[in-house]
Amino acid sequence: MKPLFTFLTVLVLCNCSSADNSCQATCTHDGYPMPCGVWLKNETKSGSLGTYALNSGVAKLHCSFSSLPEPVQIQWMFRPSDSVTAQWREFPCAKKEEHKNCQKEEIIVESHCEVRMNSLKMSGTYKCAATIPNHHDQRYRAFSSEFAINVVGIEPVRLISSHLPMNKNGEINLEVCANPRPEVFWHTIDGIITPEKSSDRFAVTALTPRTALKVQSEPLAAVPYCYRTSLLIHKVHENDEFHMSIRGELNIVHEKITVKVKSSNTENCLLLMIVLLVFAF
Repeated sequence: MKPLFTFLTVLVLCNCSSADNSCQATCTHDGYPMPCGVWLKNETKSGSLGTYALNSGVAKLHCSFSSLPEPVQIQWMFRPSDSVTAQWREFPCAKKEEHKNCQKEEIIVESHCEVRMNSLKMSGTYKCAATIPNHHDQRYRAFSSEFAINVVGIEPVRLISSHLPMNKNGEINLEVCANPRPEVFWHTIDGIITPEKSSDRFAVTALTPRTALKVQSEPLAAVPYCYRTSLLIHKVHENDEFHMSIRGELNIVHEKITVKVKSSNTENCLLLMIVLLVFAF
């Protein structure tokens, strides 16, 4: 009885593993009666795409391909718009669904990809690529059209550095990332100051593209959608507070710049002397 049970188990496993082989069809390389290859069948309409808001926009892409003699594998590809030399790369969909329809005349695979706009760097061009595995001839490969997506918004401000010694000149350097290029307003006790403007104690530098050194032997490269702004301060006061407003295409963001004023060495020495005198008496 046990050998019979083992035989039936193996038989069931074999049938399950070969079930996908039923999704195959007959074709000929000369094209008669049914040609072999991959063909684009349907895709996202370009008019339904465009500009999306950062952190709230969702693009829903889809494409479908027909093929013979086997079903295709579909990959979603992306090329960022911030570089002319950027290469196509595969990207993971936030949500992906695929459906396969096996027929004698054609095998259809449809893919749906949801893209959530959680970064400005998701601006770029998207497409889907379909290939039949282990078939290297060009006829077994096809692509959809290219879909252009633009993400607009303002990312949280990042503190690059600060130098705020009490009663001495100081500065605050910030990184502001936004698309399109934003307007920046510094709020000080002297009022609102914009780039390349100044007051009695404060001056704001020009808003310039942020750069970074990616490879030691190569020149500085621009950080996509990011800018640098600096506030120069004449004689830092203990009660100085700093705020910033950033105006983009869709909204205005207000942020408090959290920095710490450093006490001068002279004041520290005086405080220490007073403490010592108190204990001496």
